[in-house]
Amino acid sequence: MAKLLAFLICFLGYFALCRAQGSGSFSGQVQDAQSMEAIPFATVALLYNDVLIDGVSTSADGRFEIQVTEEFTHFEISFIGYETAKIGVSDISDPDGMDVKLYAANLALDEVVVAVAQTTTSLKIDRKVINLGADLQQSGATVLEAFEQISEIQTDLGIGTISLRGSGNVRILVNGKPSPLNATELLSQIAAVSVEKVEIITSPSAKNQADGLSGILNIVLKKNRSLGMNLGINGAVGTKRHSYGLMSNYNLSFVNIRLNASRERREMDSEQWISQQYTNGNTRDFYAPHDFRGKVEKISGGLDFFFDDANELSFDLDYTYDYHQFFNTTFYTNVTDRPDFLYVRNSAHTHKTLSYNTNYRRKFKGEGHFIELDYHLANNENILPARDVEAGIFLFEEEQRNKNTIQQAALDYTLPIGDQASVEAGALWNDRQLKSFDFFQPRGIFPRNEQFTYHEEILGIYAVGRATLGKLNAQAGLRYEYFHSNSMNTAANQTTDLTFSNLFPSVHFSYNSNDSNTLSLGYSKRISRPNFHHINPFQMGNQYFQWEANPGLTPEFSDNIELNYQYNDERFNGSVSSFYRNRTDVIQWLQDIDDEGVRTISFVNIGSKQSYGFEADARYPLTSFWNTQLSVNYYFTTVSQDIDLTWYHLYSSNIIFKNTWNITKAISADLTYRHTPKNQREFSFTDPRNRLDLAVRAKFLNNRLTANLRIIDVLDNNLRENTLITPQVIQQEVWRFQSQTFGVLFSLNYKLLQDQGKTRNRKSRNYEHLGTTD
Repeated sequence: MAKLLAFLICFLGYFALCRAQGSGSFSGQVQDAQSMEAIPFATVALLYNDVLIDGVSTSADGRFEIQVTEEFTHFEISFIGYETAKIGVSDISDPDGMDVKLYAANLALDEVVVAVAQTTTSLKIDRKVINLGADLQQSGATVLEAFEQISEIQTDLGIGTISLRGSGNVRILVNGKPSPLNATELLSQIAAVSVEKVEIITSPSAKNQADGLSGILNIVLKKNRSLGMNLGINGAVGTKRHSYGLMSNYNLSFVNIRLNASRERREMDSEQWISQQYTNGNTRDFYAPHDFRGKVEKISGGLDFFFDDANELSFDLDYTYDYHQFFNTTFYTNVTDRPDFLYVRNSAHTHKTLSYNTNYRRKFKGEGHFIELDYHLANNENILPARDVEAGIFLFEEEQRNKNTIQQAALDYTLPIGDQASVEAGALWNDRQLKSFDFFQPRGIFPRNEQFTYHEEILGIYAVGRATLGKLNAQAGLRYEYFHSNSMNTAANQTTDLTFSNLFPSVHFSYNSNDSNTLSLGYSKRISRPNFHHINPFQMGNQYFQWEANPGLTPEFSDNIELNYQYNDERFNGSVSSFYRNRTDVIQWLQDIDDEGVRTISFVNIGSKQSYGFEADARYPLTSFWNTQLSVNYYFTTVSQDIDLTWYHLYSSNIIFKNTWNITKAISADLTYRHTPKNQREFSFTDPRNRLDLAVRAKFLNNRLTANLRIIDVLDNNLRENTLITPQVIQQEVWRFQSQTFGVLFSLNYKLLQDQGKTRNRKSRNYEHLGTTD
């Protein structure tokens, strides 16, 4: 009996050892622990102690499958920017249903390494996701400045424009929500350190609201839900700027409390030189130093209630106070039939924005089966005073007051059909109200008070179906939107009443030939409707330009087709994208310069535009400590219309060459070269520009303290030289915009408190008009 018992013990021990050193078939999915998004091209390695046995990469939807004949002790699952997950064989309860969660590397006290210092990109079936990670060139910057490091996004801070694929008709969202502010005001308020990722959706599905002809930019902010008490503080000081802030949360498992706050002060002394030669022989030159003084104060908080594994309720509150002053003294010379003189305009902007958000999600039995309700409210007030003096003589003063209210309610439902298909449907209600008051007091003339009111409402419903057939993923959807707006302009006793009803289809395919190759094809239909920006006559101008409203505009439509390819292996990462966009009834931004040198900007419907282009990106580690990245894009547009333009062939491009070095475990460096070739628009072209940026990072106190030093435009030659040609005038313009020329910025980030608990596995809000998180 004793021998039999000993034999059984040895047999069971041997069986347990074999099980712990397992073999066989294993499959599952790798996901982000916070957003629950699939992580494509993650490395799944099998090891026997420290010896590599086998391995695979996850597919585009984060799934893996591997057949093992040799014994091994554990899995190691890794992806750049995340902690490596180690799973022992004995910990695997279901070999065919492994659910692996990876945690962002900057959430672990001892796991922040220089390997995540570079921004990473992943390709989804209908969008590209830029995980900002801890890019050295974005330390201490705003989101607007951080966009300069992303080749797919074209920015020009000097004139305040943002575009995708050569078009400025892009929809900007934060956490899937619209803002009452214009794009440059909004993005200059957000610190890059608070951003988790940027979603570039150039071929949106029917799930997305149909506005934005060239696509959608969604900025997803960090919302820490790690267990316990977590507190990080940051600060930055540089050329005429400084900022500081904190990010914190306290997670008690059943409730998570979030609080973030920041304050930034900034001064900018930019310069502008303009020379005008009129076709009638007149001339005018002027030099304009632009002095800017501003501050941005933000505070935001939220509550996440985890009632159980199936029910979650979140509340968010955000308040932003943005104030800045402009002091412009323009020196006019070489003016026909007039001596030299000074023109002074002093103005200011005050923006106060308060937003609320409530989100409820109910999960049902089965992975990916849920219903979600979301409500968003944003109130915004703008005060814009200005005073103009010419040659020491008071001309006029004015003050505009704008009140914006945006409401949005969304309902989404997702139903899985087996393991390889799902159906999603939802509805969206958007409501926007604007009241604009204009007070104008010219010298010696009775003042006038005018008012412009605008109300816009959008109702949308959609349905999207998804299916996986082997290596092929397919998605098709249809969206219906009803749009109604009305406005009243007391200055011209003019009203508008517009109603549009449209269908927007979308189709997307992706094919994974193997674990390293992904090919995707997408089609979407988009719209740009006349909105308050086009028909509002009260928009703040200055002595250089004025706005002219056009209430008679009709919608512009675009059909977008794009083809994407991405290749990933353990060393090389590359992608190529090409697109075609056909725009009809184009809403064109026109400009005219009068004999006084004032540029009038207006909007009209013209003919059509056909655009083509490509984007390419390649990343390769030259050595164990030296990584390189080359990004190139080119966009070309032909214009067909009746209105006379200066150029009917438009183009733009840029090249970014990034090098990062891991000098030691604690010190890393980044040298980025950016070349912007000649850019040509309908009436103007911009000369080529070059810029070289340097950044260095050092980590101390077991990676709890991070110091960053950035030198922007090291060679100090990034001037914007632009030529404008219209039937009236040829204008040569040179801008020296301070934030794009030589400057120094030093920033610190310190993790004052950090709990060692892991992040709660919770899906982020699946915004109805984005479809960006599931």
